[in-house]
Amino acid sequence: MSELLTHVDFAWPLAWFLLLLPLLTFFLPEKEGQQEEKVRVPFLPALAEELKLHTSPAKIRWPDRLIFWLVWTLLVCALARPEYLMPPQQITKPMRNMVLILDVSGSMEKNDAQDGMTRLQAVQRSVRDFVARRKTDRIGLVIFASSAWPFAPLSEDKQALLARIDQLAPGMIGQQTAIGDALGVAVKLLDSSLDRDASRLAILLTDGNDTASQLSPALAAQLAATHHVQVHTIAFGDVNSSGEDKVDAMLLKQIAQLTGGEALQATTSGNALDEVWQQIDAITPSQVKTTGFSWHLPLFHWPLLLAMFLLLAFTLLRFVRERRV
Repeated sequence: MSELLTHVDFAWPLAWFLLLLPLLTFFLPEKEGQQEEKVRVPFLPALAEELKLHTSPAKIRWPDRLIFWLVWTLLVCALARPEYLMPPQQITKPMRNMVLILDVSGSMEKNDAQDGMTRLQAVQRSVRDFVARRKTDRIGLVIFASSAWPFAPLSEDKQALLARIDQLAPGMIGQQTAIGDALGVAVKLLDSSLDRDASRLAILLTDGNDTASQLSPALAAQLAATHHVQVHTIAFGDVNSSGEDKVDAMLLKQIAQLTGGEALQATTSGNALDEVWQQIDAITPSQVKTTGFSWHLPLFHWPLLLAMFLLLAFTLLRFVRERRV
């Protein structure tokens, strides 16, 4: 019981001084003649008449006096707003914001991935598994081709993110590749987070080279480094191929080095892409912060209800007395 009371506090403790207010009635002079009504309160005239507050304390029945002081004390207690401090609760807060930057250009439609899947289908499968493992991160999504767009906001809602990943299609925003613009959009998305204490990570996957950016990849990488965004890059495809669609592994390596990230490569054959995402998962441990919080549970209604009960009991007692007379 004593431990329970240590958790009770009052929001307005100064209200307890009102306990002394009824004592002033003993110092007020009696007014001769007819009393002039000022303010009517439903139950107070009957209570005052029954208790005969204008008479000396010796003439007041002790049960009536007890009821009056109990009711008054309970009303003052309710006015003081008693509160119970609930035991602290522990919450886990994510301390990493992550953005996936995925290439959806026309070249991602090639059917040279495992089991006859397109490159984008292989990416979607491996990314789903990666997201499912990242239970404590806020993850957003940026897609790019001829332009770059934020496709999912930073959120802990993994189901909503997976639904957006399922909606990806090759060439949905053009056929070219805007790597620099995509990285710039990712930095802006990470910078919009209100949690300034969380670390920032971007994972950039592409199977081509920059052909459409208005913001150069080098400048975008410098921007990411300035905003403390670490960038892991994944060169997806054959780095030894030739032609316009050749993946620019050197550019991706420079971006990773400039931002303190890792430059990884994944071929389209076998489980290479899955292994790369597993490697990123391994080198990027979960970051969480556990904090405690508590709240005040209002208790004012209990003394208020008890005061009403005592007033009802007083009224019934008065009624019984009158019936006896």
